[in-house]
Amino acid sequence: MKLSVTFFLLAIGMFAQESRINTNLRKKIEDYNTSFAASFINGKTEDLLKAYTDESILMPEHSRQRIGKKEIVDFYKQWKTQAVITSYQKEIVDLQDFGNYILEIGTFNEDLNVKEQKPYSYSGKYMVLWKKSSMTIASEIWGSNTYFDDKLIPEIDDSAVSPTQEDTASDKLTLEVKERNNKIKEMVQKRLGEEHAKMFLPNAMYLTYYTPILSGEKEITPYFAEHEKPGTLVIEEISIKTSGIIFAQKAIVEFGFYSVDWKDGDSKGNVKGKSMNVWQKNDSGELMLFRQMVNHD
Repeated sequence: MKLSVTFFLLAIGMFAQESRINTNLRKKIEDYNTSFAASFINGKTEDLLKAYTDESILMPEHSRQRIGKKEIVDFYKQWKTQAVITSYQKEIVDLQDFGNYILEIGTFNEDLNVKEQKPYSYSGKYMVLWKKSSMTIASEIWGSNTYFDDKLIPEIDDSAVSPTQEDTASDKLTLEVKERNNKIKEMVQKRLGEEHAKMFLPNAMYLTYYTPILSGEKEITPYFAEHEKPGTLVIEEISIKTSGIIFAQKAIVEFGFYSVDWKDGDSKGNVKGKSMNVWQKNDSGELMLFRQMVNHD
């Protein structure tokens, strides 16, 4: 995760906007997804870990970020202890080649039955960052396409999970990413949804909580215009922090976490979550969001 000379040279020019994956790499990912589904359904927890390393980052929906095999296997063991899984499928929607990393985006459907609850079809989208040299998972995040009742999926105990820590690096590009996050924080608090949407490249994808994949400015701009419009909702406090960064050859991949205190009339609350953010530069050399996924803890 250190900044390389190669990346510095690439950063001088504009990042490539889109790079397609060759057939062999796509086949490897599809084969892994098929193998994972079979292991997940059959309860073979050890088989689920073959693509994870001690540095892998897992960002499950309605649960905290986990790092490394020990914390990841604990998550899957808890899930399998509570739920009977009758089917699980993944479908790849988009693959991007960042040189030394591959970004996979897709949809999933999991039919499961939590103890004494009715069967539930858990459907959503996901994002996986693959390290190309070893075809291991650097990071993974997922979330539902619609709002759902927590009791329909396993209740995960996160008490043994290490708290997410803010990244303290101070190199130029890391500081640039953090400054862009400060701009997002300001726009969210001021309810400037249309301005927030301009932080995305025209061909971006945005994967947010309880919503299907949003592709391109024609879908992303209306979402933010509605979601962050002025009204009775007030954002009293908000923090957006960086927990780590991978400098790929053709993108910056940031791992973030956030906390929002909100108030709407007599109602108020706090929501915490995490994100995987893929930054690339536009023609003006400004960092823009190319792919982003967000989910709640």
